[in-house]
Amino acid sequence: MAKQTGVIKVTGAIGDKVGYIVDGEPLMRKKAEKVNRSEATKEAATDFGYASKAGKLIRRAMRQGVNIRTDNKLTNRLTTFLLEVLYVSSEQRGSRGFTRQALAGLAGFRFNMQTELSQLLNFQPKVKQDKNSLRIALPALTADDIRHYKNTSHVEFKAIALGVNFSEEKYQEAVTDTVMIDFRKPAEAKELVLPFKAGKDETIVVLQITAYHELNGKLYKVDNKKYFVADIIDVIPSLQEEDDTTIEHHSRPSKQPLFRLHGEHTYPAPQRE
Repeated sequence: MAKQTGVIKVTGAIGDKVGYIVDGEPLMRKKAEKVNRSEATKEAATDFGYASKAGKLIRRAMRQGVNIRTDNKLTNRLTTFLLEVLYVSSEQRGSRGFTRQALAGLAGFRFNMQTELSQLLNFQPKVKQDKNSLRIALPALTADDIRHYKNTSHVEFKAIALGVNFSEEKYQEAVTDTVMIDFRKPAEAKELVLPFKAGKDETIVVLQITAYHELNGKLYKVDNKKYFVADIIDVIPSLQEEDDTTIEHHSRPSKQPLFRLHGEHTYPAPQRE
């Protein structure tokens, strides 16, 4: 492994050399002449590939919704999280399948690695399905109820919902709703309402909290990772008519769906009414 010091940084293969980037630093190594992979290694690579594609789909669907500053390890963290869900579902290497219960395990993933929702709030938000909308009730919150930076004057709550169809590698663009809480005003209960009908695809719900301070009549974000979050708080499964509860993975995703979704009409998901 060698560092790249030239003006032009290279990624990819050039002759017998390969350029790549690790933690923002351009590096160079010699291309391996021959790679001997065991069957177990090939199966593990297949599982990793599925998780990686699923993570990419989620990130694309979420990009119009989540707008906090994320870390440069987000892609790897999401892929690792999805692999853990995959491993919980099945022990069949190379062709593992998600169970519908395991998909609920995506709840709790943090887009800000440094801070999680429970560190800022003293209650757990719940998602309620209401015909063609998703609702998140917020109690009357004061400055004592939300962990915040000393000069914070406002806190924004933002709910984000998106649909992901893993089998067709498609997604529904994220929809959002926001509520701004002014610490200087009397506390009152509020509600986030998302115009999103869950059921067609796998529905992922994220709650984002951002702090602001007011200066000369303008609001400025508090750019401290200890005081903003964006966590997946719920995963609502798609409605399927089949009885099988396993989401199958296939060894040839170019010819067959990446995931095939089957299952019961509903299953208990955490923090949803």
